[in-house]
Amino acid sequence: MIELIGDVSACLQALCGRDVAVGGLSLRRFGKLDDGLVARLAPERCQIMPHGGMRIVERLAEWLAANGANWIDDPLSARASLDPLELFPEASDRVEALALATMARAASPLAVRLLLAQSGAWTKHGDAPFTDEDRARWKRLNRLVDPPRVALVGLPNAGKSTLSNALLGEDYALVSPVAGTTRDAVSARIDLAGLVVEWFDLPGIRETEDIDEKTAIELSQWLVRDADFVVSLAAPGLPWLELPRKPDLLVYAKADDPASRTDPLRAQADLEVSAHSGEGLDALRQIVRESLVPASDRESPRPWAFDPELVTARDEQAACRQEGEGDVRMSDR
Repeated sequence: MIELIGDVSACLQALCGRDVAVGGLSLRRFGKLDDGLVARLAPERCQIMPHGGMRIVERLAEWLAANGANWIDDPLSARASLDPLELFPEASDRVEALALATMARAASPLAVRLLLAQSGAWTKHGDAPFTDEDRARWKRLNRLVDPPRVALVGLPNAGKSTLSNALLGEDYALVSPVAGTTRDAVSARIDLAGLVVEWFDLPGIRETEDIDEKTAIELSQWLVRDADFVVSLAAPGLPWLELPRKPDLLVYAKADDPASRTDPLRAQADLEVSAHSGEGLDALRQIVRESLVPASDRESPRPWAFDPELVTARDEQAACRQEGEGDVRMSDR
């Protein structure tokens, strides 16, 4: 797919011989290169979907460049330069247009319903002031758009990679009975019951003379301090680590291991899990989600300032009103 932003009509006329109406999805011939679909999303935005593979995409890019188009490495910044109501002419008002623009980049499925409800929430709220709790709630809800960082830490061979793979649903980290197999921080985006997080599977922290492993462990310590949520993992015979901050959740892994039945560590855990049987995995997903973006935030009828423009515009309007009132009071005197 190639996305075009700017003078889309002129480009489609030159490439396809005719334009595509805003909101339309049409089959077009791309010169002598290929056939494909054109989705006209807005007056200044469309998407070209050729039938062929990467070589066809390269040739289309060459044609576009030869006809005055510039390649943009960051499409989101290009969209940000356009007025939201131009990007989404179907929106009923500016709040809805901003919500649709935010939805396009929101990482979490839970964001969709909330964003669609914001036009009504802002209209109902009117000019009423916002509280400190509102601003704290906005910060938590913003995690639905930009994924929060969750760090998983534990001793080598505690089962961190196995647990991470089970949550992700695929093998993205090496799993081995040899301690220290994961030598670097491994990250992936994982959906935890509707909240997408940046999940960091950190290398087992231990004493080592290996320079590369020492560097990885130092990075792990920094990630632990910087994370929005820290899961500390223990396993039979492998206690929780001393960390540079208090962990948010103590998890006991390998709960299906026979050795866990007599392990005193098990009673100290907030949650017991087994990556092999699936025990506790749903509970883990929900605990992390509710800790970072609780249901009370998601169900609040009060508006969410998901875009800085929403609050900036209100602040400017309030300042203008106060200035106007000051002028009236001065003339009265």
